[in-house]
Amino acid sequence: MPAYRTPGVYIEEISGGPRPVAPSSTTDTGFIAMITLPKSVVPGSGHAKGMMLPAIEANPALAWNRALAFRALADGQAEEPPAPAAAAKDAKDAKDAKAGPPAKKGSSGTGNRLQDLVNESLPGKWDVSSPKESLEHVILRGDKGDILRFTANRTLLSVKVKEDGSKEWDLSWGADEQKMVELIGGHALHNHIAHGGSLPSVDAAGKPATIDPEAIHARMHGSAPGITNMTGYEQWRREFGARLFQEILLESNGRMSPAQAVMVWETLPAASRDAWDKWLRSHPGIRRLEIALLGFFGNGGANAYIACGIQSHGAAGPAKRGFLEAAFDGVSAVAMLVASGLDFAWQQAILEYAGPKGRGDLFAVLETPRYLTTNAPRGTDLNDFRWHKNTGPYEVADLEFLSEPAVGELRFLGFTNDEVLDRCTPRDDTGHGATYGPWIIVENPMSTGAHDRYVVAPPGGHVVGVIAGTDLKAGGGVHKAPANEQMLGVAELVTNISDAEQGALNMKGINIIRHRPAAGIRIWGARTVGADPLWTYVNVRRLFLFVERSVRDAVQWSVFQPNTAATRTNLRQTISSFLIRLYNEGMLDGANWQQSFTVKCDDENNPDVDVRAGLLTCDVSIRPVFPAEFVRIRFQQSAMQVD
Repeated sequence: MPAYRTPGVYIEEISGGPRPVAPSSTTDTGFIAMITLPKSVVPGSGHAKGMMLPAIEANPALAWNRALAFRALADGQAEEPPAPAAAAKDAKDAKDAKAGPPAKKGSSGTGNRLQDLVNESLPGKWDVSSPKESLEHVILRGDKGDILRFTANRTLLSVKVKEDGSKEWDLSWGADEQKMVELIGGHALHNHIAHGGSLPSVDAAGKPATIDPEAIHARMHGSAPGITNMTGYEQWRREFGARLFQEILLESNGRMSPAQAVMVWETLPAASRDAWDKWLRSHPGIRRLEIALLGFFGNGGANAYIACGIQSHGAAGPAKRGFLEAAFDGVSAVAMLVASGLDFAWQQAILEYAGPKGRGDLFAVLETPRYLTTNAPRGTDLNDFRWHKNTGPYEVADLEFLSEPAVGELRFLGFTNDEVLDRCTPRDDTGHGATYGPWIIVENPMSTGAHDRYVVAPPGGHVVGVIAGTDLKAGGGVHKAPANEQMLGVAELVTNISDAEQGALNMKGINIIRHRPAAGIRIWGARTVGADPLWTYVNVRRLFLFVERSVRDAVQWSVFQPNTAATRTNLRQTISSFLIRLYNEGMLDGANWQQSFTVKCDDENNPDVDVRAGLLTCDVSIRPVFPAEFVRIRFQQSAMQVD
């Protein structure tokens, strides 16, 4: 109480009545991504001087990403058209002078720029077909039986007449060598052929340095930063790439200080920094993240938080729970989690972190494996294929280019088997997550031509975008099941599921993405992975999470208040007024608000023993809106009535 000593008027403000409850966010989403680093780096040369470039890896995607990003940094890279084909010797000299060292150690130029690029880019010995074989296509044949075939783009390729009168394919006058290498790389990746390994921008005399990717991860990971659009993502990627570059320098050179590493980065030529960003962007882990974010924002998502981990190629990766806690414990706005394209262990980790064993107030969007089939794709055992692709772990498998599998190859046959289901789909008791499949086919944001216009991608980013869009649109809300909603930005599905096939999957909690006639590609399921039938539906679980988070954050004022009838009444009125508002917005079921919820906070559920223990109890019961998953319309034949 104020001290009343001086005569006068005293103004006092007294809090009373229920406090307003601010609705919590339901659409802010945390994205988990992982990138891999080799355990050694090599010093660059030419325009890459001062850079420590990742060493060659066996994984085709990682090998080609490295080559395509850093090849153009070779010292003296050709910037002018080569000499005319008629002067073969001059052309060879010009190439040696302008195009940098030959690709394969100890080799020399052939006088044919196309053949030289093939020798540089592909492992082993490769022959280029003659124009007499075809004027429409160029065919590359490897000594191990591999064949690459692509259309003869006349802006890049032309027919060259040699001195003996024979003809051969060569680069056109002024053709961009980098684009030609990208074309070769795209078709090589399609056939799982790695880059040849040599890189002109790497100093062969330089000594490789060993790095510890896990140590780099430990220094870099922290609270997840937020973005609101793809411009924000690009800014995040550049900042992340700069920090990664500096950490690799520090890890490879123990005598370098952080300030020196920053100075090296800031004094690099713009072309070198752009090449580093290109390498990072084309990394399978970051490319999956970019596609997921494109799907999220394109379908209505508003706020995303990025947590990107670093691991050695082929390793299990960082401790998942610790990583998630460091990234999201301090980001209270996050309501959903997605680990797009990551393996079963990560799907299980985000589900456990979302539920009572972790934060308890999140919803995890999970993904099925890419192919759900008991008929293994060509030459691949089912179990190996589920967890590995071309000897690379599933979580770092590359986004493959659109392929043409056999019709009966990509089916969900056998996935309803309990053993297969349990190995592919995480489960919990409380329904803090939902699984979606199959994978989708989307436009490749890094496409270099028709050969790689589309990629197969995990659906998680698009799904969380649809969920967020459903929450935010007029007539929607967290109480509406995020199903029968169109998924934008998807060209096609990896496999189409029939009604009969979906039935068994749906009852086991697998939400299928389907192409509906005259309606586009839509999410056609709304079930959680919860074993408890009380939490069967996605919207019911998310509605409770929304109400619980909103009330929890709004009634912090009650902590340490006197545990009296007045405080209990105030608490009860605060929660009741919020629930009445939700009922008026159609989020709760019932003929009137009295039927839609009850709030009990009185002497009956707050006995003296609890009060003396410092405990105040408020029991809330709400009646959620359930989706009409099965719409039954009954028809019967009516006999004609005769008077």
